[in-house]
Amino acid sequence: MATLILRDTYRALEEEMKSLDKLKRETSIKIRDAASHGDLKENAEYHAAREEQSLIVYKKQLMQSHAPFRFIENSQIETDEVGFGNLVTIHEEGKDEAEDYYLLGPIEFDLDLYPMIVTYHSPFGQAIVGKKIDEDFTLEIRGKETKFTITAIEKISAE
Repeated sequence: MATLILRDTYRALEEEMKSLDKLKRETSIKIRDAASHGDLKENAEYHAAREEQSLIVYKKQLMQSHAPFRFIENSQIETDEVGFGNLVTIHEEGKDEAEDYYLLGPIEFDLDLYPMIVTYHSPFGQAIVGKKIDEDFTLEIRGKETKFTITAIEKISAE
């Protein structure tokens, strides 16, 4: 199953992958330089550089694990009901202010491109998909039923 992704997010993902490749090359040089200082067993620089490279490789693998992608163009995003690519304003019963949530995918979440991202795979995301303005839904949160109301649906503006 393809992972939904905004076209603009894919551009950001490509930039992130280039950045990670550059960091990996730089870290390889650090590892080589640190290794040249002798005893690797007690070489803190060497171990720090190896750990840094492991984190870079992990992050790159995480990003690649979401492929293949299904691109969503801004023109494909609808606002008559909640769906992928929407900025959804939701009021939680008992709270004074409604909050904005971005219904997106795991790549947008991993890249941290927007505040308050809800992935379309999450229980909260699944609960809001297909809802319309002024429609209520209930979720069990920490063993308690919590009521929410959709108050606005907008397209996410391109970053």
